[in-house]
Amino acid sequence: MATIKELSKRPKVLTGGHRLCAGCGASIGIRQVLLGTEDPVVVGCATGCVEVATTIYPYTAWNSPFIHNAFENVAATISGAETAYRALKKKGKIKKEIKFVAFGGDGGTYDIGIQSLSGALERGHKMVYVCYDNEAYMNCLSLSTMIATKDGLKRITEIKVGDPVYAFDMKTHELVLKRCSGIFDNGVHDIYKLSTLHHSIKATSNHPFLVLKRNGRGRVNELVWKELKDISRGDEIVVSKQLAPGKSKKFNFNKVKKGDYKVNRINEVKIPVRSSPELMKYLGLYVGDGWTRTKKGEVSFALPENSKGRGVLLRLHEAIFDNGVRTDKEYVYANSVNTAKFIDSLGFGQGARNKKVPSWVFTLPTEEKEAFVQGLMLSDGYQTDNSMRYVSASSELLETLRLLLQSMDYRVGKIHYQTKTKGTTCVKRELLEDSRYGYICFSKRSPWNVEKYPSQYKYQDFLIGNEYFAMEKVKEIKLVGKEPTLDLRVEDEHNFIANGIVVHNTGIQRSGATPCGASTTTAPAGKVKPGKEQFRKDLTSIVAAHHIPYVAQASISHWKDLVNKSEKAFKADGPAFINILVPCHRGWRYPMEKTVEISKLAVDTGFWPLFEVENGVWRITIRPKERKPIMEWIKSQGRYSHLLREENKEFLERIQKEVNDYWKYLEGMCKATQPQQ
Repeated sequence: MATIKELSKRPKVLTGGHRLCAGCGASIGIRQVLLGTEDPVVVGCATGCVEVATTIYPYTAWNSPFIHNAFENVAATISGAETAYRALKKKGKIKKEIKFVAFGGDGGTYDIGIQSLSGALERGHKMVYVCYDNEAYMNCLSLSTMIATKDGLKRITEIKVGDPVYAFDMKTHELVLKRCSGIFDNGVHDIYKLSTLHHSIKATSNHPFLVLKRNGRGRVNELVWKELKDISRGDEIVVSKQLAPGKSKKFNFNKVKKGDYKVNRINEVKIPVRSSPELMKYLGLYVGDGWTRTKKGEVSFALPENSKGRGVLLRLHEAIFDNGVRTDKEYVYANSVNTAKFIDSLGFGQGARNKKVPSWVFTLPTEEKEAFVQGLMLSDGYQTDNSMRYVSASSELLETLRLLLQSMDYRVGKIHYQTKTKGTTCVKRELLEDSRYGYICFSKRSPWNVEKYPSQYKYQDFLIGNEYFAMEKVKEIKLVGKEPTLDLRVEDEHNFIANGIVVHNTGIQRSGATPCGASTTTAPAGKVKPGKEQFRKDLTSIVAAHHIPYVAQASISHWKDLVNKSEKAFKADGPAFINILVPCHRGWRYPMEKTVEISKLAVDTGFWPLFEVENGVWRITIRPKERKPIMEWIKSQGRYSHLLREENKEFLERIQKEVNDYWKYLEGMCKATQPQQ
């Protein structure tokens, strides 16, 4: 191995400026691997923590050619690049020596990427594949996702730890409130849009949804969690059809008074203390056809004379605010600085393109929400038979209105957009530029007569008769591109309602590398199950079975061992593979400054043995003087805290036995493959 002085002079391929967490084991491991060669390298990286945090466009932390891949195919891509390099070198077009290395997390290596990796190894490409193993991987939602909470609808970016959010009770199928226990920024990922007839949501391919599993005639159907990538068109998912009715909102508005700074006179008005059906209908008219000029102390409405909306507005304004208005042929004006400031304080937005339904409207009694919708319909809506249509230039208003209607047991179609071109006459004016607007169609659900044909209706909708939830068929799943994402974790039920769809907790998801007994959001610890029940996949042995020149298992705590193995891997005449344990303090739940200490404990307890397989010969490279009991490893991390309970004593003994048995297996492989003297 090179000396420390020699290593210090080698080029830094992964530089500073990345966004990986403080205490992240992956960045330590990758830097140690890249010290294994002086030659220039081409780096391929599967979607994951490292890719997301080191290449936020237009910035990069890499001083080398860098190829970003989807989860499953980084091995195939880097093998293709290596093949092209060999072909060009053979033709004399490239003379220098170049190395090729692929980095993939455990999700992209142990699970979805193992087929691509196996193929590349079998073909014999001269490349190094490195698995940075943090023993879990993440699923997440787009930042535009709206979450149903006790305090109304909130963007996922607005959720705070401790917020009560609505969830689906897996046992009773009832609507329940549960506490948000974690929020995680998971970077930029490929995002897919899943759509049903009345709902849509954007998520990563590995995000789980609650899907109906039909077990055939005479058997009971059941609800199961399925990742987005495994969901097909026609699958039925659980959606919300309404939320629990709330209470009228109390307003804390301080009126401007005569005698305040620069206030010499004022039009006295009555400001509502609480929401009411009358006020909500008035505000619906305002959202559709109104605006404020606060500096002028004016609220205006574009409601022509003889229109139905004007007549309703005049009656409501007098009843609510107890003062008069001015009118002309096209408009209605209410002159009051307090009325304008009060409406501004309610959060409906300013300008036709920026209106929205604020979150507090979702918490109102059904009667008040219905009155708000009626006000909207009096402004920019119309009805044909039982179908209603609402038109707006604000996409956010249409999106939030769609979610409000879904929470009120309405059938709601998707949002349609159209463009009126420059010069077109609109509202008696010629447009000065192209104008985009959208519309949604909706109708009230009719109640099912469940008693008439109970079994037939139950077959059509597994949740027929449920007050708050229903089943809807998936109509479309399509890739929409890369977007920033967030992870959300909810206690107990481990699910929540996002864009009106029941989705599983985001956060730390189990992979084939997740150890037995660890608690993740998709294998949570509870009264029945103590976290993940299966032992992790022995990927290093699986790769060794491909009979490639070099295979190794390493840890960031033993840097000399890792750098030495990296040098051997880069010098190998054919494919090489290194599996590195890289602790993740957010997923494993330990103090961030203890990353190296935790990785060393994995070696000292025998949980993560350090060994190599060089041309078929197995060798243990680091032998602990005396292996520590696995309990020390378990106690070091929050993901195992449930195992410390007395009832899980036998489970701990089972884990210790697995560690002991695997060490015996390694000893046996080393002995069996030693060259004969």
